[in-house]
Amino acid sequence: MKSSILSLALFGMGVIASPIASVNRPDFEKLTLMTRELSERQSLSDTENQLGECAPVTIIFARGTIELGNVGELAGPPFFNALDVLIGAENVGVQGVPYAADILGYLEGGDPAGSTTFAELTTQAASQCPDTQIVLSGYSQGAQLVHNGVAQISAETASRVVAVVLFGDPDDNQPMPNISEDIVDTFCFALDLICEDTIVVDTYHLSYSIDAIPAAEFVAGLVHI
Repeated sequence: MKSSILSLALFGMGVIASPIASVNRPDFEKLTLMTRELSERQSLSDTENQLGECAPVTIIFARGTIELGNVGELAGPPFFNALDVLIGAENVGVQGVPYAADILGYLEGGDPAGSTTFAELTTQAASQCPDTQIVLSGYSQGAQLVHNGVAQISAETASRVVAVVLFGDPDDNQPMPNISEDIVDTFCFALDLICEDTIVVDTYHLSYSIDAIPAAEFVAGLVHI
C-alpha cells in the first residue's frame, strides 16, 4: 500500500490540498472567452455515450477517481467543449468509460476491469466506425486506464489512434506500445503530486480545466476535418 488508511480517507474526501496562490496559463483569457461562448451552446455533462454516432472524431475518455458519471467534470467536459469550438460539435463524439473509479483501483495502477473496458471501447470504435479518427484521453486514474488499455489493444487498432491526451497522469513519461510519442500530449503541473505517483491530491491536480484549450488545440492539429 502507498500510504496509511488515514491518508486514503483524506484522499477520498479531497482534504489533502495545498492552495494555489495563482494558477496562470498563457491561454487563460482565451479560455474565459471560449467558456462564455460554450455556456450559450451546451452544458458540461458528466456522462457521454456517443460511440454509436461514428463522428469524424471519437474521443474515448476515462474520468478520474471518485468523479461522477462516465467522464466526470474536472478535465473531460472542458476539453470536449473546447474541441467542439475549434472543429465543430458535429465532428466530435465522446464515449466515456464506465468503471468504478475508486481509490483501490488507483492503488492498483488503474482499475483492471476499467482498463479492459477502455481497450474494448477503443477496439469497438475502430471496428464499428471505420472512418472515425480515434482520440484516447483520461484524467488521473483515467490516465492510468489509457496506459493499461493501450497495452491491451492490437497494433492494428492502435494505428487508428490519431491523438492521446492525458491530464494529471500518475504514469507520466511512460511510453505506450504502438503509439508514437509525437501524438501524445500530457498535462501535468510541476507541483501536482499525483504526477509523481503519490496519493496526495492537491489543488493543482484539480485544476486541469485550465488546459482545455491547449489540449483541444493539440488534437485539432492532428485530426483532419
